[in-house]
Amino acid sequence: MSFKAGILVVRRNGSYKDIPGVRYHFPKKLYLDDILALRDRLVLLYEPRRGGTSESSGGRMGFVGFAFVDRVWDDPGDPTHAFLGYRMFTEFIRVVPLSVTSVPAKSLQNAVRPVAIAEAEEVVRQGLLLQATPGIRVGLVDADELIDTPERRSQEIVTNRLVRDASFRYRVVEQAYDGRCAFTGVRMTNGNGRAEVDAAHIQPVAAGGPDSTRNGLALMKSMHWAFDRGLVALSDGGHILTVDRGLDGTVAKLLPEDRRAFLPIASDLQPHHAFLDWHRRHVFKGNALAVSG
Repeated sequence: MSFKAGILVVRRNGSYKDIPGVRYHFPKKLYLDDILALRDRLVLLYEPRRGGTSESSGGRMGFVGFAFVDRVWDDPGDPTHAFLGYRMFTEFIRVVPLSVTSVPAKSLQNAVRPVAIAEAEEVVRQGLLLQATPGIRVGLVDADELIDTPERRSQEIVTNRLVRDASFRYRVVEQAYDGRCAFTGVRMTNGNGRAEVDAAHIQPVAAGGPDSTRNGLALMKSMHWAFDRGLVALSDGGHILTVDRGLDGTVAKLLPEDRRAFLPIASDLQPHHAFLDWHRRHVFKGNALAVSG
């Protein structure tokens, strides 16, 4: 069997310094050699149940995404640990069970292990497959792009930007925010049932941001425009921040009186503080230091 891919065990509520879609933190003594052997290779991200007794408190017991291993560097604050940087990170739109592979569950007691490339590509295919069933309404964001995933060659699925973009938009708009604008709470659909909101990157891909749900917000177009231009931002605690001048009054009236954003209940779908902090420091034109809750 040819081991040209790998598996990384990621924990939803772990104590490591992971940032979703950006980096993976690990102890060098245990895993450095294994991770260096995976550089530039495809890796699957697996969530164990450990850490809780249910999906909400622990992991989802399956593969939740993939990426390619980019660079590896030492943790400047802890010489016993290091970071792995992701490239082309993509979340799955559905959890893929371990049984799709020949990997024994006990072997995942180690956080890093190899897997056959053919098996890894099959996991990717299934993770990005949106099944055309009665439960999938017509007009979902990028549904067509994802429904034909089984017809694509494995390598195309793994590297195709269109598929990865579709996965990000579907995950943010449909699965995390249910088609509702995070800043206004408005949920509108067109005649085909497609939600009229955008999947906005908090930290743009061009600036190093990943296609992670936690780096995304579902925003109506006027709010997306204002967010990208630094007229609105979000605190770590979910409060909508605005500039003193420059935000159109008509747009400002769409915001809730208490300035609380409409965010997903599940913590692993909510915006990550690292991306929100980046946006406040590099994009927001208001007082980024005056952040409450």
